[in-house]
Amino acid sequence: MKDNLQNRLFGNERKYVEEVLQQEFCSSSGATMMKRLETEFAVRFESKYAISFTNGTATMHAALEAMGVGVGDEVIVPPLTMSATTFAVLQAGATPIFADVDERTFQIDSKSIELKVNENTKAIITVAWDGISCDMDSIITLAKKHNLKVVDDCARSMLSTYKGKLVGTIADISVFSFESKKHLSAGGEGGMIVSNDETLAKNARKFSGIGYKHMTADAGRTHLAISTVQDPNYKRFDTIGVNYRMNDITAAIGTGQLERIEE
Repeated sequence: MKDNLQNRLFGNERKYVEEVLQQEFCSSSGATMMKRLETEFAVRFESKYAISFTNGTATMHAALEAMGVGVGDEVIVPPLTMSATTFAVLQAGATPIFADVDERTFQIDSKSIELKVNENTKAIITVAWDGISCDMDSIITLAKKHNLKVVDDCARSMLSTYKGKLVGTIADISVFSFESKKHLSAGGEGGMIVSNDETLAKNARKFSGIGYKHMTADAGRTHLAISTVQDPNYKRFDTIGVNYRMNDITAAIGTGQLERIEE
């Protein structure tokens, strides 16, 4: 086990952790290492926005909240995946609806999805399982037809491609996990949302940041100067959120890992 750990962490991971420890964890402009990870991850995954999270499950919950999924809504999910996919739907207050999988690929089947769509359906969660993408063209077409949003869980298919497209660049929101068994780890836990939709990205960041009204879709936008937040006239919140923010030490490890992602 020790050898395996050393093989995974022989890049700049320790160097970047030490850099974080030598400075304040949070400056007035935000968590600097987290901003660096988000910026570089967005570039690598050809997306306008990247939002870091404490873990992969949190990314799915926040993605659904960003899409306005809530009580009374239904989200179509695959039956062959880790339980967190369904848990995220329940955490958002919605009902998970299972569609069948393609017997050739074990990926959620667009034909089965369409049979499950009704007036309560709000979103679809796809899971690119073990390096194989779902048939995203047919699923995206179906989603547009019924005015649905798509969350693509790419936790187990980092750098896979679908018809020449990088997995994680196709859906409205794509999510990644940095849990210890995933391709890219960040000290055991961590996650990332990527999206080209500014509104969805902003909603996801605000939800993950306790609903602070100043948050935007931009990378690293999490904290304000103490002088601002302690001002009795400053109105902090304009929505309800939770605290799913990634810390700078986790981001430091993730940044070192991202540099070696091809490997």
